Amino acid sequence: MRRYILLSACVLFSIIANAQHKSVYFHQNDGITRLSSTAVIDSIGFNSNRTSAVFHFEGKRSASYGLGMLDSITFNRTIPGASDFPTASDFIKAINSTTDPEYSNVAEPKPATDDSDFIENFTVKNSIKFTFNGNSVTVSGSVTGVTVKTSGAHVTVLSTKGKMRYLLEGSSSNGSFKVITEDGDADNKKFCLTLNGVNLTNPNGPAINIQSGKSVYLLINKNTVNTLCDGSTYTSTASEDQKGTIFSEGQLLISGTGTLNIKSLGGHGICSDDYIRLRANTGTINITSLKDGINTKDKFIMYGGNVTIDSSKDGVSVRRGQFSLFGGILDMTCVDDGIVSDYTNADTACVSIEGGYARISTTGGKGHAIATTGPLTVTGGAVSATVTGNASKCLNVWGDISIKGGNIILLASGEPMYDEEENDYSSAACIRSRKNLSVSGGSLSLISTGNGGKGINTELATDITGGTLTVITEGTDYSVNGTKIRCRSLDTQSLDISGGTVYAYSTRNRINALNIKSSLNQTGGLIMYGLSE
Repeated sequence: MRRYILLSACVLFSIIANAQHKSVYFHQNDGITRLSSTAVIDSIGFNSNRTSAVFHFEGKRSASYGLGMLDSITFNRTIPGASDFPTASDFIKAINSTTDPEYSNVAEPKPATDDSDFIENFTVKNSIKFTFNGNSVTVSGSVTGVTVKTSGAHVTVLSTKGKMRYLLEGSSSNGSFKVITEDGDADNKKFCLTLNGVNLTNPNGPAINIQSGKSVYLLINKNTVNTLCDGSTYTSTASEDQKGTIFSEGQLLISGTGTLNIKSLGGHGICSDDYIRLRANTGTINITSLKDGINTKDKFIMYGGNVTIDSSKDGVSVRRGQFSLFGGILDMTCVDDGIVSDYTNADTACVSIEGGYARISTTGGKGHAIATTGPLTVTGGAVSATVTGNASKCLNVWGDISIKGGNIILLASGEPMYDEEENDYSSAACIRSRKNLSVSGGSLSLISTGNGGKGINTELATDITGGTLTVITEGTDYSVNGTKIRCRSLDTQSLDISGGTVYAYSTRNRINALNIKSSLNQTGGLIMYGLSE
């Protein structure tokens, strides 16, 4: 028996309630068939413009089908492959058992001949090798226009020569390497810095200090392990920035399949006052940092590498530009935020994830996995985020959020806390958008466990046109100082669904599942919401 959905709600409910019909099968246009006992369906209704039908189950859960999503309904027959509507416990078990979601990398584009970001377009004409040995360093090579000064194992290079390579190897627990380019010609300021098995600690400042405003090709040689550490305090130098274990005034263009271990006791791990790019052939980078793991001014671009960051501050912080992930693995454990794109200027801020895998854990109060004053766009790759601090958000976005693809797993816990900036209490949440949220593809799995917590909290509209979105809250409402903070799976001004599948569940209270302040408009897709253990 087909197309019962076109009948009136009363006729359809009468058919389903008939004692002869023990089971009802919901045939979806995506090939999935859902099964339910007719005994648990207690009412059926349509929305005002008859574009969706709502089935209510035992006063707990509701399934709202856009009529284009529900292909047909049949009864009693045994349908191979049919399954019950999933419950919250089904999703929680599946999410908690997932180690790493599937992801793919975006291929790095072939370099144009005039693209200075690529070392392939850089020609080395002269090289100098520095071999560190305890409290001394051996300098091999002499180039006109390059002056080398040493003090024990501390090296300062003053250069007016272009197309240089500086190769570092050996070990010193009291040494450093600084380059100052003095020529006004931009080409003469570019050089290649090759790490060839160097172990260098500077007790009084950066291990590597690059005072050049142009491109530096940082090459981590194959089959080498390189270790760099700064000091807990820096000896200040007039008119010279020193911000991390590796610091550069210009662009840092990182490549090479070796291993780089960085420990920062006084500054950031890697810092650029321009931008940082990780090439597709980047190897392993491990950073333990007192401040940010990676801090850059204009932008951060990553096409490859296996980067692990353990930071007492932020993981990757872009001060006034865009964060872009195309490939590789970025694994961060942070007290503050994981990924930051501009705390203040929405015009330059943006987070874009097209490939690769970002795995983020934050522990501090208001420690967000991804925070940006601009928009967030995910078209591919994977994001796995866990935040445990009070009022922390997995995604805290002041602009629009657009999810077009990829795999996203977000876990938020923690209690509400008073937010001095907003002069109000702030809850923990998986997704917080100060504007709009749109989902047109991909898979999103969200669990919020804290009292007063939110799964999704958008100030404006939520628009679902595709993909699969699962949102579960395990907490309950929270009261503090006379203020009641509601726990919600999906809290939004308006909700429009024209495709995709949405599950919005509360494990505590049916009314905690949905809070739509203005309007719900469904012309397609499926949304299932309510109480589910």
